[in-house]
Amino acid sequence: MKPVCEVFGHDAVATAGAVVVIPACNEAERIGACLDALAAQEGRRDCAFHVCVNNTEDDTAAIVRDRARQHGLALMLSEIWLPRGGVGRARRLGHLLAMRFSPQATAFLSTDADCQAEPGWIGAMRAALETHPAVLGRIEGLDDLPPEMLEKVRRGGQIEDDYMRLSMEFARLVSEDETTSIGLNTAGGANLGIRRAVYRAVGGFRALPSREDRDLIDRVMAAGYRPARAEEAVVRASMRPEGRAPSGMADKIAERLTGAATSLDTALVPISAMLARLSRGGRQPFEFSLSRAAEDLPILAAHVEQLRHKSGPDERHRYLQSVGSLD
Repeated sequence: MKPVCEVFGHDAVATAGAVVVIPACNEAERIGACLDALAAQEGRRDCAFHVCVNNTEDDTAAIVRDRARQHGLALMLSEIWLPRGGVGRARRLGHLLAMRFSPQATAFLSTDADCQAEPGWIGAMRAALETHPAVLGRIEGLDDLPPEMLEKVRRGGQIEDDYMRLSMEFARLVSEDETTSIGLNTAGGANLGIRRAVYRAVGGFRALPSREDRDLIDRVMAAGYRPARAEEAVVRASMRPEGRAPSGMADKIAERLTGAATSLDTALVPISAMLARLSRGGRQPFEFSLSRAAEDLPILAAHVEQLRHKSGPDERHRYLQSVGSLD
């Protein structure tokens, strides 16, 4: 099935230097606020927007049309029913149409329909893409749950959050260039940017039901490109416990709210696997759970503390040899 496309501001869309691509599935409650935040960006000049409305039975498309006219946005709206592929296929289609309708765009930014970009987001992402092939922006939560529920979500994920923070630092400390390393691949389609040429070189998003964002960055790095983080480029995502993509952020929030969280972010691995990667390379098979993370947390913290006090890569390498991580 071919998408039905509408363009608001043909000339501005055709000459845009950057495009923001937003997949939207039954997002009538949130797409308006998403577009309001983007319309308020100082950096939206020379920027077009593509909203790929897919598998939708509510008024999402009508609200997009309304906001495009209200704010005078250079915007492309596509509507389609996808039999498979989910959000990955929607992002892929959105980028394909964005490249077609905005042939001069060199920067492609991605966010989600339940997100609100902080002021300066577009400008910060575009600035980062001037010197980096791909950029991972910072994703924070919206305060759209009652305070007691937000606190429960925070408490329910404390072990995972602490393990993630230390894992990121460990990965940077053992990298060849600590200052430019992204640490772990925690890419999220809610806040991601990539140069047009790099996107085309690696084949773009794949039609996956979830994790299409991390898959893309995995392939970017495998191709020899070095993505960066842009901590100043912030997008706030809904804390709703009912999402659209399987195994996404909403599922994690729902699990934490039950008080029975057991799963971990797929970027996380046991400390033994982190050390094994340094000697053997690649990603080894492993089983990892929240209980195992709780056991590994003090061990990981101790290694990170030791690495912090080493003067450089050579001294860190010797330390890792001393703990038996390298053959």
